[in-house]
Amino acid sequence: MKQFLADLHIHTALSPCAAEDMTPPAIVQAALDSGLAMIAICDHNSAGNTAATQAAAGDRLCALAGMELTTAEEVHVLGLFPDAARASAAAAEVVATLPQADAAYYERFGPQQLMGADGRVLGFERRMLAVASTFELSAAIALIHRHDGVAVAAHVNRPSFSVVSQLGMFPPDAGFDAIEVFSAPGFPSRAAEFAGHGLAVLSSSDSHFLGDVGSACSVFEMRAPTFEELRLAMRGADGRAVRCA
Repeated sequence: MKQFLADLHIHTALSPCAAEDMTPPAIVQAALDSGLAMIAICDHNSAGNTAATQAAAGDRLCALAGMELTTAEEVHVLGLFPDAARASAAAAEVVATLPQADAAYYERFGPQQLMGADGRVLGFERRMLAVASTFELSAAIALIHRHDGVAVAAHVNRPSFSVVSQLGMFPPDAGFDAIEVFSAPGFPSRAAEFAGHGLAVLSSSDSHFLGDVGSACSVFEMRAPTFEELRLAMRGADGRAVRCA
C-alpha cells in the first residue's frame, strides 16, 4: 500500500459563490502545488465541469467526478462517481428538479460558468444550483448508489447544511458510505466523535477559492489513486484505510 493525499470536496466557478478563477486548469495546478494525488469536483447540484477538470488533469492527478447534492431537507450530500458520465447522469436528475434562474438570482449568486479543460467559458447553467432539490435524503443517497457512486455526509460538523444540523442527529441507517468533516484553524473537526458511527471519516477543504485547495485533506492508504481503490479504502478492505490528515 502507498499513501495518497486527497481533497475530495472542491468547487469550480459553476458553483454559486465560488470564485470565477476556480477554473479546471487553475484547480489542477493548485492541487499539484499542494501535493495532492486525488481531488473530487463537487459543484452544487451539478457535475457540469467534472469532465473538463479530468481533461485538464490528464495523468498528472486523479480528478474524481462528483456533485454536492442539496436534499429537500437542505442536507448537503457528496456523491463521488466512477466517471464523469455517471456523475452527469445523476446530476441531470437533480438539475431537472430545480427552478429556472432569473436575473435577480444571477445578480446574487453569479453566472454559474460551464468551462472547457483550458478554462474558457463555454456556457452557463440556467437552473438555480443554490437551492434545494426535491430529493429527500433517502432518495438522494439511493440516486447516488444507483449511478454506482459513494455517498458522503458533507461537513457534518458545520452548523448549517449538514445532516446533523438539519435533522438534529446522524441517522445510522441512512446508507452513507463515509462521513466528511470540515477542518480549519479554530474550527473543531470532531472527527473522533463521528468515527463512532463506524464509517470512514474524511477531511476536505470545501474549496470555493484557489487558496483553499488542499487546506484540508485525507490520507488514503491504497494501491493507487483511483475511484475503485478509494471505494475499497472507505470500506477498510484488505489493508486499505483512510484518515484525516
